[in-house]
Amino acid sequence: MRKDGRAAASAIFEGKRITKYGKTKTEAKQKLDAYLADLRAGKVVIGPKQTVAEYLVYWLENEHRLQIGVVTLQNYRSVLHAHLIPAFGHLRLDQLTRERVQAFYAEKLDSGLAPGTVRYINEVLSGALAGAVRNGILARNVCENVVLPRVAKKKHNVLSKEQAVRLVEAARGHRLWFLILMAITTGARIGELLALHWEDISVNERRVSIHRTVSYIIGRGEVERPRPKTSSSIRKLVLVQAVIDGIEDQKRYIDCLRAASGGRWKDLDLVFPNKYGGYMRADRVRKELRAIFRKAGLEPRSFHKLRHSAATILFAAGVNPKVIMEMLGHSSISTTLGLYGDVLPDMQQEVADVMGNIFE
Repeated sequence: MRKDGRAAASAIFEGKRITKYGKTKTEAKQKLDAYLADLRAGKVVIGPKQTVAEYLVYWLENEHRLQIGVVTLQNYRSVLHAHLIPAFGHLRLDQLTRERVQAFYAEKLDSGLAPGTVRYINEVLSGALAGAVRNGILARNVCENVVLPRVAKKKHNVLSKEQAVRLVEAARGHRLWFLILMAITTGARIGELLALHWEDISVNERRVSIHRTVSYIIGRGEVERPRPKTSSSIRKLVLVQAVIDGIEDQKRYIDCLRAASGGRWKDLDLVFPNKYGGYMRADRVRKELRAIFRKAGLEPRSFHKLRHSAATILFAAGVNPKVIMEMLGHSSISTTLGLYGDVLPDMQQEVADVMGNIFE
């Protein structure tokens, strides 16, 4: 037993000593046996031969990939091959130091990379090194004490309720009209909306079920996943009358698309299909949305701002934050208040007026 209370198990592999650690001797031995099996299978290399590039690729493709979704995996691969491997890939894993990582982050900032992007790169690298420490490959995670750039909190630049009405009116007659209406009234994400099937909408219950999302994956196109971002993202939302009234218009529009498809229609039962019945491309939706903003005489905003607009309009109307949290599919109230807490000061006068009326 070591001084730090951990148990150790060791073996010699190809002339090199391999040591794994655990809370008990049994746990350490199990980790050692599993690691030796990987070594014999050629899944990992050890000692000076193990470069940062080899370890990062192994960690992502054989370990972390099992815990993340396809979009996150794509983003992590991009970080590895665009940033981390070019900078550190040639080094041995034990040559990576805090000072090298810190200098790398400073260099990235100086080159114009956004602070948020630098923090995301650190999230990937730190996660990989934490795995190396956990598996006894490294003694410490050199990312633990790096200084990260501050990310200034952005103003959401959301729509007021009057602007939201203007945008929806400007979209009438456009293929995005019903999509924009749904986004503003439900606060759903673009991937959640583009993955909606008609079976997800119940007119009798006046509800829509959000339980899947679609994402564009390089080399695979649009991929629908049965579960959205988190378990809390699975939710049922109440539909306003304007959406209920617009359902038949949307169905008639889809009938026109089907008739004009020339037999190329894909019957996926989507609420927001492209002209052949398949998934709409989110990048094209965003491009068309900018044109609709201009038509409405409004400053163009991202599609995600429609979600933020829905939340802030409800906050300003005095809706309970817990209700807004559930509508947005956030996992905690702290997430919701952290994003929209800047709306609360604007409500202070309303609070004061209510109190004043009580004690008149």
